[in-house]
Amino acid sequence: MPSPRFVHLASIVSFASFVVLACGGSEESVFGEGDADGGAASSSSGDPGPGFGDSGKRPESCASNVLCGAAATCCKQGEECVEGACAAACASGVRCGEVCCGAGEVCLSATCRAPGKACQDSFDCEDAEFCEPTLGKCLPQPEGASLCQYKPPVLPLAPKVEWSWTTSAIKPDFDQVINTPIVIDLDGDKIPEVVIVTSKGGAGGDADFGEADPAFLRVLDGKTGLEKWAANVDAYKEGLNGDPDYRVNPRGTPAAGDLDGNGSIEIVVPRRAGGVLAFRADGSLLWESKRADGVTAYNGSFNSVTVALADLDNDGKAEVVLGGVVLDHTGKLVTDTSIGRERWGGNDATYGSVSIVADVDGNPATTAQYVVTGNRAIARDGTLLWDRSATLVDGYPAIADLDKDGVPELVVVASGKLRVQNAVSGVLIEEITMPGAGRGGPPTIADFDNDKVNEIASANGTKYNVFEYDPLATPKLSVKWSADTQDGSSNVTGSSVFDFEGDGSAEVVYNDECYSRVYRGTDGAVLYSVPNSSATIHEMPVLVDVDGDNNTEYVVVANDRNHLHAGLACGYPANVTPRHGVFVYGDTNDKWVRTRKLWNQHAYHITNVASDGKIPAIEPRSWAPTENNDYRVSAQGKGVYNAPDLRVDLEVSTVACPTAIELRARVKNAGALGVAAGVKVRFYAGTDASGALLAEKATTKALLPGESEVVVHAQPADALGAGAFFVTVDGAGAAAGGVDECLEDNNSAGAGGIRCPSVK
Repeated sequence: MPSPRFVHLASIVSFASFVVLACGGSEESVFGEGDADGGAASSSSGDPGPGFGDSGKRPESCASNVLCGAAATCCKQGEECVEGACAAACASGVRCGEVCCGAGEVCLSATCRAPGKACQDSFDCEDAEFCEPTLGKCLPQPEGASLCQYKPPVLPLAPKVEWSWTTSAIKPDFDQVINTPIVIDLDGDKIPEVVIVTSKGGAGGDADFGEADPAFLRVLDGKTGLEKWAANVDAYKEGLNGDPDYRVNPRGTPAAGDLDGNGSIEIVVPRRAGGVLAFRADGSLLWESKRADGVTAYNGSFNSVTVALADLDNDGKAEVVLGGVVLDHTGKLVTDTSIGRERWGGNDATYGSVSIVADVDGNPATTAQYVVTGNRAIARDGTLLWDRSATLVDGYPAIADLDKDGVPELVVVASGKLRVQNAVSGVLIEEITMPGAGRGGPPTIADFDNDKVNEIASANGTKYNVFEYDPLATPKLSVKWSADTQDGSSNVTGSSVFDFEGDGSAEVVYNDECYSRVYRGTDGAVLYSVPNSSATIHEMPVLVDVDGDNNTEYVVVANDRNHLHAGLACGYPANVTPRHGVFVYGDTNDKWVRTRKLWNQHAYHITNVASDGKIPAIEPRSWAPTENNDYRVSAQGKGVYNAPDLRVDLEVSTVACPTAIELRARVKNAGALGVAAGVKVRFYAGTDASGALLAEKATTKALLPGESEVVVHAQPADALGAGAFFVTVDGAGAAAGGVDECLEDNNSAGAGGIRCPSVK
């Protein structure tokens, strides 16, 4: 059961010792054994009371046919039974304390609230709002003691495989994946897709996944792992029988987003042996990169490059960035490549570029963005904003305001060292040698110990490291912790960050040559490890809601070509072998903190893409106080702890007498998050759930905060038995396939001594 931050008053199940129901319109009353006359029902709250027969008066018939509470109160016409008492029925079905909310409103913190604009995650909403996933609209984030929240359970992590892709009927030899998986909803059906680059397995081709090797772009359904494209799409053409050749670079990492603002998502990927390709969501070719004259194809070499998308000039059209090269949204070359700009932003001439995009001109009045490498900041047209290449080697960048002074810092991993620079000027602030034997991979920036100060993390061959940055200390950079890894192949592998527990301390998610691991952010302890082979380039696992179910999944890629044919060894146990493909893990109990449904590029930093895949015309500064101020971190935004709270009232209707009585379970969501339709409602004979199960039914609509639905079971009058009935709603919790709630102990109600007048 989750640990609530705030606890509602638990409902009290009560039973009348006798309940005799008077059918509407009848003067007849039937007495229980030795009891006074009348009719009653009990609910999930309220005191048992003195018993409706204590007055010694015969009850009059109940014209409304609704009896409520232990005192068998006959509700008036237009009333319903709410927590053991009659109350005016809410036409909207949304009750907020004693108030009925208007149509379309919800109840949050005992206040009726009107939903705002449509959203897919909380980054679509205003700062004080969260995205209610069942409704798909922004709502004010509730506050105060009445807020229904839960926190996921403490560790250990308990991942399970939800699906995997390891082979295909299309190009079956191409089953190796050595690129970061891109997750985005390509077709607008609210279910993300997973975009991967697949290269050839076996011993064929370059053992190091050379860029001249052939590879193919593929798209998988995020819910099932099934392939979305047919075998005849452009993306699978390879120059045979007069077809064009659209094979891609096996080492290049694609990006996806809405390039031209028309609502359609495109995928941009480096081409085999040079150039760039863009594909539509259906696998058809959109464009091939071209020179400024718009005619001649640009064939620049982009070995191991990662693609970034951003609107550099705020015109509503995204630019495509590879290293120091810029293409416009049609694939037309914008910058001059005569001085090797395609290699800018790299940590090594072999392993390619991982440049980023940010507004680093220091002018708060301007919003244009710049391509930022390890030692240069470049305008859209290729001119240099600043250039430190004479004194600083290039490397892999990330950006954040580490000291929260309003001026961002550039974090660069280069040649086995980590350094911090002023992002506005490029001036070096401090540098530290990284533990481990390697070049170092693209950095992440996050709060790893919940001290409200960001740390820096990066892999480096034989070590994964987290660094502290203190601008007032000497030295400013220090090693917080290091953990052993194995990455002798490239030692430039990427990593990402996610706070699984939601406790403010982020965990590291990383894959070396042999294992995919989750490291505790505070001290580097391994929280989870699974054998997962890779020859390693820049790839990294990502944490994302890959199937659109509002639960977080862990997506990791694998390849075994070098392990099986080039002697790369992991020392696995005898029952473990190297593997290849894509593997998606979810939490066994669906308790990991919710997150977004997309990770659209290697240089992901939340503000770079909207939830619908649009590239912002004016991107918010990711390091600003109102933003997350981190890099390569998966987060959902406000409302991640919000939880539903299902409750149930049991009222009894005599409308079907003398043949039956109706048990009416009013299921209400008293929490701060909606629940989907299909919540189980079970009716039992007797005073608790150990009695015979009479019926199992389910809600038929989503229940938003404050909303209710009546689920009815008609019990034959000749099968009333002792006349005691019990109802439960959900009652299982997420661990047993139910709804995860802030309270799990208030999901039942009962009524006793029920009779129909015609049954003697």
